Amino acid sequence: MDAATKERLMTPGPQADAPKLAPNLQLSALTRREENEVIDLRRKHAYTRCADAMRHFSECSSQYTIGVVWKCSEHKDIMNECLRRANTVDDMDRARSIIVDRRLKNMEEKLSKPRKLF
Repeated sequence: MDAATKERLMTPGPQADAPKLAPNLQLSALTRREENEVIDLRRKHAYTRCADAMRHFSECSSQYTIGVVWKCSEHKDIMNECLRRANTVDDMDRARSIIVDRRLKNMEEKLSKPRKLF
């Protein structure tokens, strides 16, 4: 595999769109469940951004059994580098803003519904 192809595979795709939040909103005020959702969302976005590198490793590893450790080490390194580049602090903040925006929309929906007494 040539250097240009390696670099292309190591470079993650475009970042996920995230809503712009008010600067006074505390992103650290998330529950543990929401933090787990942030981690899952960030992981899902990273897998989407590095789909080509993961596909190349998967194709290589499907051809070998025990020899995958030696035969596909270059593909594994490329995939891991892409995932490392795709998981930055900015991506974590982007995922947090998506979760916070989702929470704010749910709160607005609850407040807009009329309340029943009985």
